[in-house]
Amino acid sequence: MTTYVWSIDDPGLGGSDQAESMRRTSRFFDSRGLRATWFAVPKPGGKPLTDDWKRALCEARDAGHDVQLHGLTHADCFEFGPPAWPATAISPELLTTFESRREELMARYTVENLRARIEEGQELFERELGVHPTVFRAPCNSISKAMFEALRQTGILYHSVAYISGTGYDHLPHRRSAALTPAWTEAIPHHPFRWYSGIVEAPMLNEYTWRGASAREPEFLALARADVERIARESPIAVILMHTHGIADNEAYAFRLIDAVAAQVQQQGGTFATLGELAESGALTRAATVDGPDTLTV
Repeated sequence: MTTYVWSIDDPGLGGSDQAESMRRTSRFFDSRGLRATWFAVPKPGGKPLTDDWKRALCEARDAGHDVQLHGLTHADCFEFGPPAWPATAISPELLTTFESRREELMARYTVENLRARIEEGQELFERELGVHPTVFRAPCNSISKAMFEALRQTGILYHSVAYISGTGYDHLPHRRSAALTPAWTEAIPHHPFRWYSGIVEAPMLNEYTWRGASAREPEFLALARADVERIARESPIAVILMHTHGIADNEAYAFRLIDAVAAQVQQQGGTFATLGELAESGALTRAATVDGPDTLTV
């Protein structure tokens, strides 16, 4: 039986409209008896969390949702490592920007620097939200070996950012495909694995609510159902990715997508949980039966 996780990035970024969208989404999950893992940015753009965001996150926490750490500032897509796929497929300019800033950015990626950023995020979470994060997600899938060692040193032993599939971005104008054909990478295991510094990585299945996805709703619903059915044969844990801005782009579509996936999971006899629960119970550790590939050069 596979346990599925709804993980949603970027609470903290954006204005009051985004915070209110998070509230509506949390209430929708509540109405379905589901809980999400919200990967929040503790110091968005280098500024304190607004009161609106703090209230929205604390309300979600109090309702039983999971709040985990999503970088520190998310001021760019280079915070914890060089740009990586599929962020570079969504925004190809990341590669040229990185090259133009290479010397400056590479100096960021030391254990000491990244540990300081993680520790600052932990302190802000504890003080502002009363949350002790146990799982980390680096912004934009941009990671480094130093980041994993920094996580280990700060006591965060779980991470979730590697993509199994990037098909959820094939609808973008510069990538538009005739069909959203399921395509999974074989570069990583399709289930949790032990990676650098012994950190357990819970890979993400796919994303179905990126901005503009609602224009191809039937295809995305079919893609989600196919992915959810296949992962049940390959992993005891599956992490689905969403973004606050993607949900806010068309909440009605996002909610239909959630219902469609929940129905598929129910039909298969699967369950839902948060990443925090799976970390605390030891399920993530037990599922990590293999080591990940040594693919990072930084």
